[in-house]
Amino acid sequence: PQEKGSTFLQLGSSTEQQLQVIFEVLEEYDWTAFAVVTTLFPGYEDFVDYVEVLTDSSFIGWEHRGVLTLNLTDDPEGSRLRRQLREVSAQIRLLYCSRDEAEAIFRAARDAGLAGPGYVWFVVGTNLGGSDQLPE
Repeated sequence: PQEKGSTFLQLGSSTEQQLQVIFEVLEEYDWTAFAVVTTLFPGYEDFVDYVEVLTDSSFIGWEHRGVLTLNLTDDPEGSRLRRQLREVSAQIRLLYCSRDEAEAIFRAARDAGLAGPGYVWFVVGTNLGGSDQLPE
């Protein structure tokens, strides 16, 4: 029978393993300028540190355009979130957060015009599965 749609397969892997693969993809496509976007989700400091390890120990001329750490509380309309996301200068964004936070962040990114063509988001984390429903 002919398959319709696509299959989503998620294997458990460490954040470090995910980042190593992402940096291989970035290198393959010559996407050397990127920014890191995190929330206060547990482990975000380790995530930021490991990105620095990968870029500092590489012969690639990475252009790390900074870290934006988002606090999603007390912003029910998402206006602060949209403004903060617009201030990120890189079109390649590495995002570390929880699944619920990812949905809010991508909703704000869409509203701010930052989720269409020309923007590439890599979502990293070991906590993004657990549902048959994928966020838009």
